[in-house]
Amino acid sequence: MGGILIAGALLSCGWLVVEPAVPRRKPTPPAPPVDIETPAGRARLAAALALARMPDGPAPSAASSASSTGASARADGRKLCGEDQLPVYAELQPDPEDGTAHAGMPEPDPDGILRHLPGEIKPAGVGYTGAMARIDAALRGSVDPFDRSVADWLDLNKITPPAARTEALVQDALAVSDPRVYRLAYASCHPWVGLMPAAASPETPGCARLSATRLAQLDPGNAEPWLWVLAAADERGDAVAAREALDRMAASSSMDLHFFAGAAAVSSLDLPNADVAAQSMAVMQALGTPTAPFSPLTARCRNGAGGDAGLAATCSRIAELMVEHSDSIIGLNVGGSIHKLVTGDASWLDRAHQEEHQAGVYAPTTKSSEPCSGERQAFKDFVRLDKVGEVALMREKLRAANAP
Repeated sequence: MGGILIAGALLSCGWLVVEPAVPRRKPTPPAPPVDIETPAGRARLAAALALARMPDGPAPSAASSASSTGASARADGRKLCGEDQLPVYAELQPDPEDGTAHAGMPEPDPDGILRHLPGEIKPAGVGYTGAMARIDAALRGSVDPFDRSVADWLDLNKITPPAARTEALVQDALAVSDPRVYRLAYASCHPWVGLMPAAASPETPGCARLSATRLAQLDPGNAEPWLWVLAAADERGDAVAAREALDRMAASSSMDLHFFAGAAAVSSLDLPNADVAAQSMAVMQALGTPTAPFSPLTARCRNGAGGDAGLAATCSRIAELMVEHSDSIIGLNVGGSIHKLVTGDASWLDRAHQEEHQAGVYAPTTKSSEPCSGERQAFKDFVRLDKVGEVALMREKLRAANAP
């Protein structure tokens, strides 16, 4: 998913609390890239997303790093920003065999609603639940229809079963001609990877009223909807529609996944300091707007497109589009992978990995001693990530680092 995606998310969660307090573990070496086209790879991706939604590691013990006065000041700061109301989680323990820590997968309650993450040892306080209710109300009261859809998607009050939540998203999509709203609803109706049980089910009849082709009509020039059209054509066994989807993808002007759209919607809310910790948690829940699957595309481009010269040329154009005009690091990397599948040349993929490695983690641009300043800076960063794209910010950082 890219260093900016997961590591940046965890970096913005420095306020999270874990008990008992022990020294922070040394970082483990980075894991190899996730192959999203295999069941094992998708499971690893889901686990990584679970970690992004869980509390960060514990802070060093106050007794070993500061005086009682400093500890008191930090306690006041935690209360001011609402951190003292957060749920508390047990420290992840390293696996004795490989030395890495593995998060358990979330388990919904019997009604299908996920109310607690693995390892919770202390539930959230009333200040936290009240803040979540205020965030939900702010999203639902927005003039932007996407904000209102994000509220239906997140269900911050934890009262709506998954099927009913998806049905609400469908109604949102049918009420407006907004590609952001339609994409969120369509993706929720056709989950292919994620933490939650598949929301689309016989209890979600409204999903039949949405189509991938309509999404492509609402978002002209963007290749991403055609990934959904391709997947839908494969499900029907429609080879003609599948080939048209590939051609439309190759003729597009960008591959915009809008991965940070949900996080940006929550980050944009202007809320009091007491709600900042809860708002940060809501941002983490919204991080990773559902996207289309790449596997139907990459399957066709394998082994030089199976010797089909016309298809190979189409795959090459799509690879170039994704490398040059993706808004996400995953799009950039998949583009490099497609180029390698078609030509056998790994240089594009290697260059993408090198760019990502050199840019490092996307960190807040300013530092301040003001209470809640780190979280508020992270909110601004997520808004900008959505506005200009992850790849653009990565390359901007690289240019700044290489400037004379």
